[in-house]
Amino acid sequence: MRVVEPSNFKKKQEPKSPRPRKLLILVAVVVIGVGVFFAQSNQVKSPDTSLLSDIDTVDTNSTEQEEISSEDDLAPGQLRTFSGNEFRIFYDNLLQPNLDQVDVPPSISGNDIADARIRDIAERRGYKLRSNPTVTLPSVDGYQLQEAVHQPWLSLKKVAAEEGIAISIVSAYRSVENQRQLFLGRLRAEGVNIVDVERGVADAEIDKVLVTSSIPGYSKHHTGYTIDLLCAGFEFENFENSPCNEWIVADNYRIAKEFGFIPSYPPDADLQGPAPEAWEYVWVGKDLLAKQ
Repeated sequence: MRVVEPSNFKKKQEPKSPRPRKLLILVAVVVIGVGVFFAQSNQVKSPDTSLLSDIDTVDTNSTEQEEISSEDDLAPGQLRTFSGNEFRIFYDNLLQPNLDQVDVPPSISGNDIADARIRDIAERRGYKLRSNPTVTLPSVDGYQLQEAVHQPWLSLKKVAAEEGIAISIVSAYRSVENQRQLFLGRLRAEGVNIVDVERGVADAEIDKVLVTSSIPGYSKHHTGYTIDLLCAGFEFENFENSPCNEWIVADNYRIAKEFGFIPSYPPDADLQGPAPEAWEYVWVGKDLLAKQ
């Protein structure tokens, strides 16, 4: 039931609240709060953007950082600088002419189970399927190479001779069959037969051979763009300690890049298949190695 007060009813007068006093307290609280806010804000410094220009690395995996090559200071036509992993990535994504891309790996031993095991070990090391020539390869200095490589090689050798460097080719194009015989021969030299491979008791020996030898279908020599170098007076596998190597690697492989060559397996790259091979170079053309 709603009770309606008579219009002439008067409530007892209550004492007025001290509003001016409350208002002063409220203003004081606001002023103090604003002061605290600005005091804290002054302690937070804006980021120093000048430091951003000094950052020149990027995390490529969980254990190391790779320097990124910058072209900002390069003039058109000037050679780019590459890290070992940048050389590797550059080549693995390169499409060269006169090559037929291979999607199905060739046989290694004829034993499918053993071959699958060998390929798995090889691919975990970084070996990749390589393309085969679609043209007949002419010879230069007694070795088959893609025709585009001939003049760059002869020019590189000529400049080397002028500077007292006696350098020559010791291996170039290699067929899948040649690579198969080479790999299986080295596997046998380790005392391994295909039955051992199939049973899974020869993994260590397989990996040991893969340190220096590709399986068939996975060698860069299949392309006809790759050469192995020999320095006069030095064993082939001692090329790294020769004056030829010192000459060709100087200034981030400047002289090699001048003629369109890059190292196949540089010493500072990850998971590239074999161990670094100082003697092996692949031709890609100078235009791709310079700023456009």
